[in-house]
This record gives sequence, structure tokens and C-alpha cells, in this order.
Amino acid sequence: MDIYSRLQPVRAKAIKLLAPMALLLAGDALADISSPPQQLIVDTLSASEIRLSWKAPQGADNIKGYHVFRDNKRITNTRRTSFIDEGLDVNTRYSYHVVAFDPEKNTSPRSNSDSAKTLAHADNDGMRNGSVLRTGILNLQEVCGVRTIAEVPAEKLDSCLDTVIQDYTLKEGLEDIRAYVARLRKQEDPALIDLGMRLFHSKSLSQNDDTSCSSCHHPALGCGGDGLSLPIGVNADNPDLLGPGRSDGNAVPLVGRHSPHICNSALWVDSMFWDQRVATEGSGGKASTSGAVSTADVRTPEADVTASLKEQVDNTDPLRLLIAQAHFPVTADAEMGSSAGFASPQSYRAHIATKLEQDWSQGFNEAFGSEEISFMRIARAIAAYEASFLFIDNPFFDYIDGNRDSLNEAQKRGALFFYTGSGCANCHDGVFFTPEATRGPVYPQLGIHAGSDGNAKGQFRMPSLLNVGITAPYGDKGVFTTLERVIEHYNDTNGSLIGFYENNEACQLPQFKGLTDEECRSVVGEGEERVMALQEARRAESDRNNDNPTKNLTADEISYLAAFLHTLTDKSALAGSNEINALIPPRDGGPDGNQLDAVDKEGKAL
Repeated sequence: MDIYSRLQPVRAKAIKLLAPMALLLAGDALADISSPPQQLIVDTLSASEIRLSWKAPQGADNIKGYHVFRDNKRITNTRRTSFIDEGLDVNTRYSYHVVAFDPEKNTSPRSNSDSAKTLAHADNDGMRNGSVLRTGILNLQEVCGVRTIAEVPAEKLDSCLDTVIQDYTLKEGLEDIRAYVARLRKQEDPALIDLGMRLFHSKSLSQNDDTSCSSCHHPALGCGGDGLSLPIGVNADNPDLLGPGRSDGNAVPLVGRHSPHICNSALWVDSMFWDQRVATEGSGGKASTSGAVSTADVRTPEADVTASLKEQVDNTDPLRLLIAQAHFPVTADAEMGSSAGFASPQSYRAHIATKLEQDWSQGFNEAFGSEEISFMRIARAIAAYEASFLFIDNPFFDYIDGNRDSLNEAQKRGALFFYTGSGCANCHDGVFFTPEATRGPVYPQLGIHAGSDGNAKGQFRMPSLLNVGITAPYGDKGVFTTLERVIEHYNDTNGSLIGFYENNEACQLPQFKGLTDEECRSVVGEGEERVMALQEARRAESDRNNDNPTKNLTADEISYLAAFLHTLTDKSALAGSNEINALIPPRDGGPDGNQLDAVDKEGKAL
């Protein structure tokens, strides 16, 4: 053997040892994988499928693939940052984590763990949202044999709640809403959602390039709200400052209604907006009796939009109400812009689409397969993004599943009282906690439309109570900041209304603190006169001379109800969760540099 052959193994070993140093010296070092995969999110797709998605480890550019673990056992490898686990057992919870590996088989630390439960039945079509309409509520004495919630022995709470769960068919409703969410998840298109996220956070959709959809509906603020009583849309002093501190210099905000949160907006089957001005034909403020998806045409305030939807959107499309809704904030003067000067609102929407042609074509091509940009495509992408705000997992649903420890004693008393004595379940029945019907302006009215607001009957859509603990301030005008204050209002509606106006509670709201007495009166406007007149008319018509859905609640009963309502919050909907962070785009300015990268009043990124 010659000297060259004998030196070959030595040479190969030296190359192997020195290669990393050579790459480093060449400025092309391979990053290590000391960071774990980021933001693992697990979602149920069916009775046998669960989807995983995650982000690559920060700073690593030499990832070869990922090991996927189910219940701490490795089940597969993948090169992608997503995986669908199939062939799973029905009605079973599974836990997952992932680990990255490089070409040398070095592995990263494990990602966060996340879990999901498969659907209870494979034959649920996912066409019912868990909303129901029933007449009458259970009587506490019939259920538990006592007259007051305080008298219920602690050891009897579970058996009493079992009766409630059965009578209100909450298990069946929970199966329905979970199947509904799973159907929406299974139909999601990542490219469309990503485009929708960019559009939702882009100020380019506004007239003055200073306002985005997220100006009033940011994921990090109250489940897709804005944290204000009344929104500040166009012409904000600092367009990127959201939540408390956002102002346009006016004592009375120019937008007349509280911004509803985006979470679970895809679960509404009848209507959109406080006044239901976008709705399926035949709903018209009436309660949905089954929470079932309708295939009736969608009506809107504009004949042209209604016609376009009928021509371009299939009546079986689960996003069609959201697609319709997305047409209107952009043409609302105080929210995003005005169509004045254009032939019609539709021509103005076409103008908005042309503003995107130079920089957005790649995103539209990835989502739609062509670079064509139209407002209908913009609306569809925004709807897909909004529909991904699905947050229904909560401690009360865990309790319905049989986990007795998911609620403490006060929360159990609140749940029992909610359904058997408080009157709350008269309007917030089912697991979606709304019949999707409207009700008159029981809440104090303030703002520019305080004297005349609502639908044709002056009524507003009753909200869902899912995640209600994090969506303050409450009401169609954002007039109450705590759940306890809301319950007190229903306990003595007349006294609450009188107290609200006599005590100038409007000026105690965070948004209006610091206003002068005169400015406070302008915020209230004609609201007091209108609401008190309506209230007096109701009292005159009532046999009992009151209009209280509940009455004579004790301080403990109010506390129990509030404790229960907080159990309806999905922890994944809280600011800072992986799920919420995944709904916020990278702070890179977006396709055209006009992205709203939000900050709070202290300048911290949201």
C-alpha cells in the first residue's frame, strides 16, 4: 500500500474535524439547533384526525426534519412543519410534542406540548353550532330540593349539575359545537389564512392608509377586540397605538358602537353585526331554533353586494356570512374610509383592490392560483383568517365531559344558579350561549348614536358568552367593565340605568376618564332620555312593573354567577398564547410596508 493510501483515513478524519472550522472561517457556519421548535398548536379535525402545526427553531437553518411524538412515543418523522395524525380512537385525548433534527442526527430540545381530543361521533356532520332555543328554565327546588343556591350542600352540587346537563342537552350541544369547529378546521387553507392575516392587519385597505381591520379587532386585545368602550378608527393621533390611550382628539368617538370581538365569529349561522344588517334570509332578528347552518341567501344593506355574493359565493360556503361582513367596515366613514366621490361603494371597493396590485400579487397567487386582485377575493381571505379565531375549550366544557375537578365549588354554584334560578339561561341557552336573536337596548346608551341605534326595532344581537371573561367592556356601547356590574344591571335594570346616568358612570369608564362635565354630557348625548323612556314603557307594560330578567340576587349569588362566567374562557384565547401569537403577523411591514404593527400606550408591541 502506497503512502497516499495509508494517509487517506487520516486525511478524511482531519477533514471531518476541521470542516466546521473551515465553514466558520468562510462565514457560512451552520446554525446549531439548541432552540426547540416553536408554537406547536394541535387541533381536532374529526373523530379520527388531529392536526399539528409548528414553527422551526429560531436561528436554525440546517434542519433536516422533525420527530413527532404522541403521548411521549415517537410516531413519525416529517420534513414539514405540519402533520396530520390519522387513524385515532374516537373521543380520546392525545398529547403531542415535536423535536427537530439536523443532518448529523443531532436533536433539538422538545417543543411545547399541546393536546386535543377527537370528536365523540364520526357521523356528526358539523352543521350545528350548539345554539338552541327553549322556553322556561329549571327550578332549583325541583332539581336540588332547596330554595336558594346557598342551601345546596357542597356534596350535592355535582348530582344537581348532572340533572342540568341532561335537561339542557349540554352534552349533545357540546358534541355539535366541537364538530362544527372541526369542520371549519378541516377546510382551512393555510395560504388563504396567511393572506387574510396580512390584509386584516394592513392599513392599505383604508382611505388614508392609517387604519386596518386590526385597529379595532386585534388578536392580543380581548379575543380580537380593542379594549375600548367605543372604537377609534380613522385619523387616530397614533395609528399604531391600540387599546387604552388610542384617541383621535374627539371627546365623543366617531364610531357609535362597541367593537365586537372576533373569536368564534365563524360560529354564527344567522347574522353579523350588532344590528344583524348582514343575515341569512328568514332570520331577521328571530332566534335560531337549532343553531343549524342555513343555505338561504345572505342579505346585506347593499343590493350590489347581495347580488355579488349570490353570483360568486356558494350557499354552502361556511364563510359566506364573514365574506359579506368584510365588505362594510372599509366603507364606513369613521371606521376605515368613505366611498364619497366614487360612483358607488362597490366602485370604491374596486379602488381598494387596485391599491394592492403592485405589491400583493404573490400572496394572491399563492392563495388563489392567479395574481388577480378583486375585493371579493380580499373579503374571502379576510373571512378565512377571521374564521381561524376558534376558541371553545374551557373548564365548563371539561366539566360537561365529566371532569369534576375542572370547577371549584363557587364556580359549580354559579353554573347551577345560571341554569336554575338566575334567569340567565332564558337568553343564553345552549353551549354557544346565545339564540342569535336580538333584544332591545337594555344597556345604557351613549356615543353619537345614543338617541337612535340598533336594528329596525332598535334592538341588538345578544352576544355569545364564550370567552366573556376577557372581552370587557360589555354591551353594545361598552358601558360596563366587570361581569359583576353586568349582573347587577340585570338584577335591577331600572335602578342600574338610573344609577348609571345619575352617577356619571360613563366618565368612570377608562376611555373617558379625565373628560370635563360638559364632555361627559356630550358622550352620553341623548342616550339617557331615550333609554329611560323605553324602560318606563316596559315597566308600564309589565304586570310586575319591572323589566328585570333576574331579581333580588344576593352579593354571593352575583359572585357565583361571575365565577361561572369566567369558566367559559379558553386559555388559548389569552394574549401571549401560542394560538394568539400565531394570529399576529411578523413585524416586517407586510407586502407594501403599510402593516399595522401594533403597540400599547407604553409603546410595547402587542
